[in-house]
Amino acid sequence: MAKLQLDMDLECDFKLYGIGTHIGGHRLAWELNRLFSWELVYDRELESFCIKTGELISKHIVYSYRKIEEEIDVSLVLNRVPEGCLTVGQGPNSLDYLLKVNLGNIELDIVIQTIRTSKLVTLVTFLDAEKSGVLEAMFELE
Repeated sequence: MAKLQLDMDLECDFKLYGIGTHIGGHRLAWELNRLFSWELVYDRELESFCIKTGELISKHIVYSYRKIEEEIDVSLVLNRVPEGCLTVGQGPNSLDYLLKVNLGNIELDIVIQTIRTSKLVTLVTFLDAEKSGVLEAMFELE
């Protein structure tokens, strides 16, 4: 019997940033709220499961802010926990936090420039959601 393979491209309507910092998630959420006038608050824990066994590997705290009328959707995810990272790979993929941003018509390059003005953030960079292995997890946040 012939097998059919579904091949579909998932299109991201958001930008993903990796953030390196020495502060906790609540403090980073507060700092981003200050910088952008957002209202990031604790939302939930995102669970990461092993693809082969289905076992729970790690839990990642999520802070979210949504303003539907302005098409703003922001999620701050604790990437690096003692059990491992949500992202795969080395380098930028092992940063402390992931920031998923969809700001409607607002220029997204301003986000990275604004975050770099903070003295609490040591590094911020763009990440490819698909290559970093978190595309499915980011869609779970919607």
